[in-house]
Amino acid sequence: MQRIATFMKVKPGLEELYREEHRNIWPEVVDGITRFGITNYSIFMHGRELYSYFEVEELDKAMAMVAADPDNQRWQVHMANFFDVGPGVKEGATVHPEEVFYTAGYNHPHLKMQRVATLMQVKDGLEEAYKAAHREIWPEILTGIAKAKIKNYSIFMLGTSLFSYFEVEDLDKAITMLAADSDNRRWQEYMAHMFDVGPGIREGTTLYLEEVFHLD
Repeated sequence: MQRIATFMKVKPGLEELYREEHRNIWPEVVDGITRFGITNYSIFMHGRELYSYFEVEELDKAMAMVAADPDNQRWQVHMANFFDVGPGVKEGATVHPEEVFYTAGYNHPHLKMQRVATLMQVKDGLEEAYKAAHREIWPEILTGIAKAKIKNYSIFMLGTSLFSYFEVEDLDKAITMLAADSDNRRWQEYMAHMFDVGPGIREGTTLYLEEVFHLD
């Protein structure tokens, strides 16, 4: 199973209309997403920025099916005017951030889990150092993530922006557990110098994004 993140941008003033379109997404588009083999699909919004996460067996095959589907083509035409240019984004194009970290975390298939997306910013020039740190993440941090009942945790990087997605049984309880974990506190101190400010982000602060669409 591939884990995929995307990034796009909505034109100024169209944010609420974009939400409304996805509250009333066409049933045939929803049916198509399922037929294309795309699962666990969420779209999160921060201001005009759109970050999505989904899982798929084979992305290229799914995208070929999407492109050939007449209902999806009509939906793309219907939505085309919503999308704006932005750093690294051509008008109407979808950007795929790079996955720089993944852990399966807590493994229990029968619990109802919250879906959570966050946004942070790495200081310019520390992108490779951030990746290297997560390639060699301390084993006790992975253990702590699982203990906090966090699962399916990915971090994606686009430039200096970090978009993360995970599922958790109880977010507030997990945050409390991690704050009390001495290994996690050491990791946070170790990583703290890498984080920068960004739109709406204070140094070292995690921004939680609004989920505007989800399909199991």
